[in-house]
Amino acid sequence: GNPLHVRRADGSCAVVFAANDYLGLSGHPEVRAAAAEAARAHGCGPRSSALVCGYTEAHRDLENNLAALKSTEAALLFPTGFAANLSVLGALASSGGVAIFSDELNHASIVDGARLAAKGGAQLHIYRHRDLCHLEQLLSASAAPRKLIVSDSLFSMDGDVADCAGLATLKERHGALLCLDEV
Repeated sequence: GNPLHVRRADGSCAVVFAANDYLGLSGHPEVRAAAAEAARAHGCGPRSSALVCGYTEAHRDLENNLAALKSTEAALLFPTGFAANLSVLGALASSGGVAIFSDELNHASIVDGARLAAKGGAQLHIYRHRDLCHLEQLLSASAAPRKLIVSDSLFSMDGDVADCAGLATLKERHGALLCLDEV
């Protein structure tokens, strides 16, 4: 069946809009077969973090394949989307002179990543939800040499969609980087 439809314990059905399986790949026959083969070859547990002893040839191969797919020199796997947002925002803002501009309704992982970057010296500006005029005012008022606009593309708590084209226009106009948490 459709992986976005689930049967609850009380027997009722629900459509899931908040899962991490956005494309419904978890039920795809090839994905299921590959997962079964990986379990036979490597076991079923995470062992530990990649740093300690959890990094396998399969992880390396996936990173290499993703890098090739995206025509870039490297790719890096994260254990969760939350960890990715924390790490990416910290890395992008780590060199100093950075101002981060974050939508007020961004996911908690973006909020925490931006706060962590601010503790490291980045300036943090919060703009009203999907308010590009307010964002432009904040961008114009900032003297930071490096500006980073960060937004969810789809706000998971209420279903709002970011104006990605408008964000891209402001990015160009103000010489900023744009980081979208894409679903």
